[in-house]
Amino acid sequence: MRVPQIYSRKGWQRFLAGLSVGVIFGWLFFLMLFGIMYEKQITTIKEQKIEISDLKTQNQTLLDDQENYNNKEIEKTLLVKKIEVTFEKNNDLSLNSLTRHELKKEIQTELNDLLNKDLGAISRTRSFIIQSLENKTLMIDNIKYGFKVKQFILWTTVEVVLTIELVQ
Repeated sequence: MRVPQIYSRKGWQRFLAGLSVGVIFGWLFFLMLFGIMYEKQITTIKEQKIEISDLKTQNQTLLDDQENYNNKEIEKTLLVKKIEVTFEKNNDLSLNSLTRHELKKEIQTELNDLLNKDLGAISRTRSFIIQSLENKTLMIDNIKYGFKVKQFILWTTVEVVLTIELVQ
């Protein structure tokens, strides 16, 4: 007795062809979903690393300034406790969230010296701070970015609203 050959039966040929095509499409679909998930994880981890480093530098600055000042002197004056940097929407320039976070981190490190400083001293040098932000160019991924200050609100929380521009 002889076993029938598989390649001569059309039903088996269609089944095996469909199985192989299905496996290939399934594998490609899995790779695509895994890549998207992995990319989201990478951006989340980088954002968290940036936030952790910002909080560490802010904590260190606050600890250093706390050692330098008396508590009675701090209570008498208003000091900057927090710095918030936001970017205005620019329809001409499409940036991914990672680039925005890197730009935000660089601007916050530029403004980190303002933490625990007297509001009067900062308000006297406000124009200098704005000019230094507008003259700053940052290079990320071989692209130079410049900034234009739209709002600069000075209180115990310094709020800066910037627009991002490409620099040639």
